[in-house]
Amino acid sequence: MSLTAGARAPGPRPSPGLLLLLLAVALAQESSLPTVPDPPAVDSEGGAGDLGCVCVKTTSAVHPRRISSLEVIGAGLHCPSPQLM
Repeated sequence: MSLTAGARAPGPRPSPGLLLLLLAVALAQESSLPTVPDPPAVDSEGGAGDLGCVCVKTTSAVHPRRISSLEVIGAGLHCPSPQLM
């Protein structure tokens, strides 16, 4: 038995619908990943620029006992997305 270029091994082949579903899930996961913000701009006096929308540290899980207060800051001029601190 000889294999020619482009020959495939016999076996189950995934349906095009399944492949599209997997692609959609992969794209949805990629778009939900946090992005790394650009470093803050340095002003003419050598200090940091506007730090109103730069997260120093983020976390996805916090035990409720560790929360002492919550502050919700809506989207505005300081940052285009709402913040929870």
